[in-house]
Amino acid sequence: MTQYSPQWPEYAAIFGLGSIIGSFLNVVIHRLPKGKSLAYPASHCPNCKRPVRPWENIPLLSFILLRGKCAGCKSPISWRYPAVEAVTGALFALILWKTGWRIELPIYLLMTALLIALSAIDIATMRLPNALTLTGAIGAIVLTLVLRTHFWLDMILGAVVGFGLLYLMGLIGSLLFRKETLGLGDVKLAGMIGLFIGPAYTAGMYLIGIFLGGLVGGGLILAGGKKWGEKIPFGPYLAAGSIVSLVWGEKLWRWYIGLAFR
Repeated sequence: MTQYSPQWPEYAAIFGLGSIIGSFLNVVIHRLPKGKSLAYPASHCPNCKRPVRPWENIPLLSFILLRGKCAGCKSPISWRYPAVEAVTGALFALILWKTGWRIELPIYLLMTALLIALSAIDIATMRLPNALTLTGAIGAIVLTLVLRTHFWLDMILGAVVGFGLLYLMGLIGSLLFRKETLGLGDVKLAGMIGLFIGPAYTAGMYLIGIFLGGLVGGGLILAGGKKWGEKIPFGPYLAAGSIVSLVWGEKLWRWYIGLAFR
């Protein structure tokens, strides 16, 4: 039996769903680090405090129609809002392309949404809130036990690899450089990701995340944007590494093996 492949209307629908969730993630990204309620008050302009009307809160479309400005005071709307909505929609479509309509889809979509919020908060504040990593860990455990009971051992091993390996790397880095090189938030994030994707994809996450972090960090140092030894938010690289590992990890591994043993 041939496996059913989603068609473009299905990708469009899940992109739309992702952009709606991305709109909520913008609220999380803005309010959670400040300790504010996610439900109250309703969305409003941070400059003039004017409430955002429903038609002004349509993901992506409202930003275009409003030309990136508040409908009241005309102050600029941050590009972060449509960017998060677009990235969430695009990654939701990518996950659907990877899994199809299988039981893993809602599990990986939850992980993706959490990773987007955590990455944006880490970039802005150099913090990874426990509220999100703990929510993700609980969600991964519950969904695994309910939807894919065969994965429970992989879930445990993934958490061990994710948490344990990064904790060990941070400990070695602290001994070598005589200062903290990795925050505990990064370690918790790696453990949370491991619960979702298991040990093999988590190992791939490390390789890809470290490569991306070194590439971008080295580029920033050469460009003068960062100083040697200055901390960078590592959460986004773990997040990107986990998505790349999940979607293309097996192909990348086969490519590497073929190249190494040619």
